[in-house]
Amino acid sequence: MWDYKKNLADNRSKNTNSGEMARKLFLSYPTCAFVDDHEVEFAIRDRVRKLYQIPLSAVQVIGSAKTGFSLVKNTQFKKGASDLDLAIIDHTMFTKIWEEAHEMSKGFEATRFNDLRRDDGQIVQGSGRKRFLQYLHRGIIAPDFLPQGEPRRRIIADFARVTQSYQDCFSKISAFFYSSEYFFQVKQKEAIDKHWEAV
Repeated sequence: MWDYKKNLADNRSKNTNSGEMARKLFLSYPTCAFVDDHEVEFAIRDRVRKLYQIPLSAVQVIGSAKTGFSLVKNTQFKKGASDLDLAIIDHTMFTKIWEEAHEMSKGFEATRFNDLRRDDGQIVQGSGRKRFLQYLHRGIIAPDFLPQGEPRRRIIADFARVTQSYQDCFSKISAFFYSSEYFFQVKQKEAIDKHWEAV
């Protein structure tokens, strides 16, 4: 089995740039969750490919399913109990969702978003829109933070059906949409930087 922690430590000792490490880790290395079952990996990625009419290479595994542990929280991946996080890296799909969300929310009006609840239980007005725009400015669409309407309902329903088909493997399957490989790399680079700072 591929030892991601050792590989990360070795690359850090070689002063590998964290951007390069992000490309290696998430776009080239094998996926820990599927090390013994490449057929399931292909089936899930191919199903998402068909859902959104995108290249198979646009569907990538991230998070603890990729490495076997969370780079930020350091929690271990557990088959059947952990989530499967996917990244969909496709500019055309990203733009389509962005445009649909803009239209459905009448230009991202604050009232079209679900406000978020803080840890103390208080609902923060405008927080849903703020979180959505924070992701959007970084070239990412997080479906949970999309404005109310068809794009959000459709994507959440899509992944609920995918999850149901693989509930013996993962507690939940979900995805973030990235505008480009550049923005994907920037996001994963942050997780690698945090991991290297903590060890």
